[in-house]
Amino acid sequence: MNPRYKKVYTCTPVAFHANDWFFIRDSGLISRALRRLGAESKVIMPLPYYDDDHREELIRTEYKNLESAAWWKSLGIDGLVLYSWGAPRYRNIAKAIHQAGIRLVVHMDSSGDFVGVFPKGTSCLRKLLTWGCVKLQDILRARHLSYADIITMCPDAAKAVSRKLFYGRDIVDKCYPMPCPVNPHFAYDSSGKKPLILCIGRWDDEFQKRPSMLMQTLEHLYTLGRQAETRIYGVITPALRCWHTSLRPKLQHQIKLIGAIENAELASEYCAAQIVLCTSSFESSHIVSAEALCCGCSIVTPNRPTPLRDVLWYTTKNSGTISAEDTPESLAEAIRHELQLWESGQRDPQAIAHAWQPHFHADKVFNTIFS
Repeated sequence: MNPRYKKVYTCTPVAFHANDWFFIRDSGLISRALRRLGAESKVIMPLPYYDDDHREELIRTEYKNLESAAWWKSLGIDGLVLYSWGAPRYRNIAKAIHQAGIRLVVHMDSSGDFVGVFPKGTSCLRKLLTWGCVKLQDILRARHLSYADIITMCPDAAKAVSRKLFYGRDIVDKCYPMPCPVNPHFAYDSSGKKPLILCIGRWDDEFQKRPSMLMQTLEHLYTLGRQAETRIYGVITPALRCWHTSLRPKLQHQIKLIGAIENAELASEYCAAQIVLCTSSFESSHIVSAEALCCGCSIVTPNRPTPLRDVLWYTTKNSGTISAEDTPESLAEAIRHELQLWESGQRDPQAIAHAWQPHFHADKVFNTIFS
């Protein structure tokens, strides 16, 4: 890092627990990466303190101080990473940091657009009112982002934002392509890949993660005669267990319900697998896909251009396949195609990992930004 940036802190304007889980992702992960790069760094969050906080790495303060330029100036810091998701309600925090003369990176964990996903049966009036609220948020979000020196987000999302009425080209010019920070321990270890598909998610969230889509997709995949193994991680619901029990013994052997494991343990799973499957109806940065790319996996995703904008971008750089349609049959065909590409040597795990780590590894990203 440029020695000019001796003190670079991070801030999340929500009073999360600053525990072990917090420091393996988001602003906690970034702060530790900055310290590895030689900068002094702490995380700033609102009060209160919690018993499981890592207090030596943390500053908590009254929320009103986060909106005070004088308070920010009193810290004597050179740079700040504001993990605000570009949310309009935090625009006064960004303004205060800017007025304090601190170089500001704003992280916008967003697809860059309103995804337009409504539960079935939503009335036209509610959709119209939601659209009006979104336009108001656009005005306030544009103001928020105007205070940033750098905005970290997916480049495709930045292009989408730039086309909005209240934004303009200035947003794209400030954009650095980092949809989400990933721990450097997610890296390809050069072990051999095998025909293995990983499905990781909160499967108790039917609306977003679509476990029914997952189940139907896998059933269609195995009717195509593929011999790949599938492992399902995360919350295993009664519906998933019932479905798995109903499968033929051969499919039960090929499809394994693993459940939740520690985040660090996933690295070796990614390194062994060829494909990570996303079945979601919408995502922002989808950290599972980001971790997988850093370990040399390719991504298969449904064709949902706005709700899954970031995930669709992850399939570029010879790193995945988008289904032709958003159906289980089409998604199964996309997996089959991706497996064939691996089988024929058209996917290179070293090349995939090398292409994506500079976009996700927090140390690489912020060493570049603050240089």
